[in-house]
Amino acid sequence: MEADSRPLFRVLLRMQIRPGSREEFERTWREVAAGIAREPANRGQALLRSTADENEFFVVTDWEDEASFRSFERGAAHVENRRRLQPYRQGGEMVLTETVCTVPPAHEAQPAPAAGPAAEERPPAEGTAALAFIGLGNMGAGMAHRLLAAGHPLTVHNRTAAKAAPLAEAGAMVAASPAEAAKGHSVVLLSLADEAAVEEVLFGQVAEVLAPGAVVVDTSTVSPAYARKSAARLARLGLRRVEACVVGNPFQARKGELRVFTSGDEADIAEVRGLLDTLGSQVVHLGAPGTAATLKLIFNLLLGAQVASLAEAVAYGVAAGLDRERLLTSVAQSGFSSVVLRFRAELMRKGSYEPAFFRSALMEKDLRLALSDAATAGVPLPVLEAVRERFAYVNSAGDGDKDASVLLEHTVRGNGGGAVR
Repeated sequence: MEADSRPLFRVLLRMQIRPGSREEFERTWREVAAGIAREPANRGQALLRSTADENEFFVVTDWEDEASFRSFERGAAHVENRRRLQPYRQGGEMVLTETVCTVPPAHEAQPAPAAGPAAEERPPAEGTAALAFIGLGNMGAGMAHRLLAAGHPLTVHNRTAAKAAPLAEAGAMVAASPAEAAKGHSVVLLSLADEAAVEEVLFGQVAEVLAPGAVVVDTSTVSPAYARKSAARLARLGLRRVEACVVGNPFQARKGELRVFTSGDEADIAEVRGLLDTLGSQVVHLGAPGTAATLKLIFNLLLGAQVASLAEAVAYGVAAGLDRERLLTSVAQSGFSSVVLRFRAELMRKGSYEPAFFRSALMEKDLRLALSDAATAGVPLPVLEAVRERFAYVNSAGDGDKDASVLLEHTVRGNGGGAVR
């Protein structure tokens, strides 16, 4: 009999728990999860603790299909599970997604042994390279955890030191500065917010302390022009830059399921290909420096446009008398939707904008970089300039650290008191 190839239905639940209750919460969750595992339609569960806040957890649960989950959600067992977990919870929300495709990395394609230590408990593989990782935001922390679980001795640094604590608990060394983290290393990975941060960290502290001929794997989203200049500047210092733009979310980063797009010298990329395969289920080489940055900005242009168009469509529907929750659910389930649109529609339906999967401030920054690069190429993007202005407004209103989906709240509010400018 052939295996069922239908996509799974995934439920993501974010929970803020009461300080001091972590151990009891985790024990209770495991008991609850054991009961859910006995449901015939359940296809797996995982409990993840946030790298930014030890009192924040994410539950990932897979089901055969939405109907199976909805049936469970209406049952007495689910009510009892909520009752048992409620004493520990302070807040949170549920996000529904649907798995479209899962492609495991080649090195994980073979079945795991029936018994043995978990991935997090595996001893470092013989010859596994020591790495430095700088920048532990949502994506950076996920990637760092992934590398640590794969057996790489890891030295990490983050400007906000508290974000490094979960990695320290998992076995990473924590450095007090970028220079201390990178000193003497042959490979350093960066996941920084913008060009100013890359300039300060890479060229202000890291480059001068790296081992001769070291490789800088930069996953930061910067402009193509800055990517090209960075590669040239590092080359003059006897260092090499691998542009590794990643596409995905923090959950995928932690599991090694990102899509990685690379630019730079093919020999340099081949040297760190094992690391890239650990981080991503797909690694695609695009060509010369700057090409991966261009594609990443194009992806984010499309993301910004979808979020903005969804926000405006919902604002119109609500003003016309439609129920907001029903409207968002209908759009998400329609043929006009996409994986990205469904995910953002669910965040909007729940009003769940923190913690951000993609901050509004970074969205505006990436749109601005793309528009500038397109203008240099002689390509005007008037629609996307209007989208950038909308996110600039969100940031000026104080919501830059919230998920880009928060644009809906400003758009709906604008319908009540004039256009949002």
